[in-house]
Formats: sequence, C-alpha cells, structure tokens
Amino acid sequence: MNLSNLQLNETSFLHLERYVNNGSPSGFTSKYATSAQTSPFGPCENFHLCAMEFPESIEVLNFGKEPKFFEKWQMLVHPDMIDDPLFAVCTNIERNSALVAPTASGRTVKMLEGDGWFLKLCYKGLIGRIDRQLGTDHACSAIEVSDTIEAAIKAGSLPKTFGIFRESFGRVIKLPDNDSTYDWGIVLREPLPFPATPDARALVPGFALFAEDRKHPGQKTILTQLISAQSKPVSDFLFEDLIAPVFDAYFSLLLQCGLQLEAQAQNILFMLDSNLRIASVVARDAESVDKDFSLMDELGIAHDFTSREYKSLYRDQYNYQIMHSFMFDFKLGEYLIKPIISNAAENFSFDQNALEERIRSHNRDYIKKLPPDFFPADGQWYSYANEVHDRTKARPYIATPNPKYR
Repeated sequence: MNLSNLQLNETSFLHLERYVNNGSPSGFTSKYATSAQTSPFGPCENFHLCAMEFPESIEVLNFGKEPKFFEKWQMLVHPDMIDDPLFAVCTNIERNSALVAPTASGRTVKMLEGDGWFLKLCYKGLIGRIDRQLGTDHACSAIEVSDTIEAAIKAGSLPKTFGIFRESFGRVIKLPDNDSTYDWGIVLREPLPFPATPDARALVPGFALFAEDRKHPGQKTILTQLISAQSKPVSDFLFEDLIAPVFDAYFSLLLQCGLQLEAQAQNILFMLDSNLRIASVVARDAESVDKDFSLMDELGIAHDFTSREYKSLYRDQYNYQIMHSFMFDFKLGEYLIKPIISNAAENFSFDQNALEERIRSHNRDYIKKLPPDFFPADGQWYSYANEVHDRTKARPYIATPNPKYR
C-alpha cells in the first residue's frame, strides 16, 4: 500500500490486516485456517455471523459492561461453527445476522455496522497451531487485564507512547456437552485504541510494516516508505521511533503491573500521525497477556485478579524463567524486531551490529530493575518447534545461545 493512501478508516485498516500480511513465520497460518469464504486471506470481503438464543436453563456468564449495540444478541457465532451438535439446545438461530469482515487472526472479526467494534469469537478447532476455544478463563482474563492496563494508563504509570485496544465486555454460555459443559464465549474489543491520538492518521499492524502487499505486488514495504519519508539516519529512526517504544511498553508493563505482553507482530500496532510519524505503540489481544503473580508480589504490585490460573506465571512453575525468554526473545524479538531490522537492511545501509548493541544497552537498564533471575540463568533464549503442541503435556522448548536483544 502506498504510504500516502493510509487512512484511519475501515477500508485502509482491513486492507493492511488481510493483504499486507505474510502470515506467521511458523508456517501454520494457511495450514490451519477458517473456511475459504471467511478467511482473511480469501477473496470474500465480508460474511455474516449467526445469532443464537438459548433457553433460560442455560447458564450465561457476563464480564465487564455490555455495550448498547450488543443488547439485541445473546451470542454471535462464526458461520464455520453453526452446525456443531452443541447448538442443538438453541431456541432460535438467525443465520445471517451481523455483517463482519475478517481480521488477520481469522476468528477476530470487525463489524461493518455501527461503530465498527471487533468481536473475538469462539472457534472450536485449530487456527494456526492452537485450538481457539474462548471460555470462562479466557473472557475473564481478557477483561481484567484490559481494565488493569487502562487504569495504569490513566494513572500515568505507563509510557505516553503506549496504548491498547480495550476489551470491555465478554460473555460465556455453558452448553451441555455429554456429562459436562462446553464454554462458548465472545469478547468485544473497542473500535479504536485508548487513549485517543489527537492527530491520528493511520493504524499499521506490526506485520504490515515489512510484508508485501499482495494486491499491489512489487510495491515498496510500508517500512521502506516510512524510512524514505523522514530525515533521521536509518538506525536512529528504527531505534527511536519503532523499536525502543515497543521495549519501553513491554518492560514498563512488567514493572508497573506485573503483566507480560505477547508482543509479536500481530498484537503490536503503530499509530501514525498526520505527518506520517509514529505517534504510539498499540497493543491488542488482552487475553494473550501473562499475569506474573510472583513478580507482582516481589515488586509490591497490588492485584485482585479473579482469573488466577489462566495465563498466570508463578516461580514454582518449571518454565517460569523460560516463559519470560519465550515472550521476550522469541515472540517479540524473532517475530517483530528481527523482521523490522531485516527488511530495513534490504533497502538501506546501516550498522546492524551497532543497532543491536544499542537495543541491548537500552533493555539492560530495564532488566536491572527486575529480579536477577527473571530470565533463564543458562544465558540462552527459548523458542519451540513448528508443530502443533499437545497441551496435556509439558511444552518441549528449544534453547539457543546468545540472546540478541538483552
């Protein structure tokens, strides 16, 4: 996409989400996906969700505050799921209800009516390498984490260059499933980031910075265009405008809230102002954020989370330090920072080694404020193999020497 055509509107944003997107480096984006007619990479511009109603005997759990526009629905369901036997208890089904467009994640969609809220849907099956059920723990954690980050932003505890997509309401319906129940949920994400950027021009997902535009092959990447449009030395622009603000957000959230972002290229976005300068880093998908309760206790951070098991870290876990490396070195480092630097290096000349050392020096100032054993003591960084993981077993991590960014 041409940089000058970027706008803070639905058309521009959805084009970036769907077509300026190389998919996950894992290779699972196209291997396990939603149906062709609902895929973010497919030709269909939009589709309808199914509205379902259930008898009063079915337990319904709500989290957060229900927005006015959603009151006409009890549950909205992805069309790939509507013939699941779980829905035999439905009292009413409207197959062509809310009109939506897919976003990069597949099961998160953007409404094409009203204010354009995002809906994170339950998907009983693999998208990427993970089953995308959205149950009670997921919904509860998403709302509580979102509220905590919002409060920290309002208190001025986090960088002014950091914002979030607030997730303000979740609902879970407990459907009969043989002798048990199956949690079927939804989380509602607000249409624009908080806090608002006064001079906002466009919102660019991290992956769209360095991906090719499949609708306009051969066009320069957005990152290349951004670098060409400013007067700073390339390494200064990369560090000061793009990279340092992401690490500032990551470490500040740890130190102030005990929360760890899954800051990969899909969950981190960049807000551009009217001069096409990067105004802020925006995080989305509050459900993916780790709650590090041991770190909260050690740093004296008050907490009252209800969701204490899901996405929670404790010192007695076998992978406590490994998970810090996994999120920092692998998800943030390999999925976002590395491709930014690599794409810039394809078109511009700068000292990559000096830039990486500058990043490490910046991050070490933050790491000194964390417990000395926050990262693995063996000095290695951790990832995992490109395979579907059996969640009933301990994850087999891969250790690699010489962390790049710490």
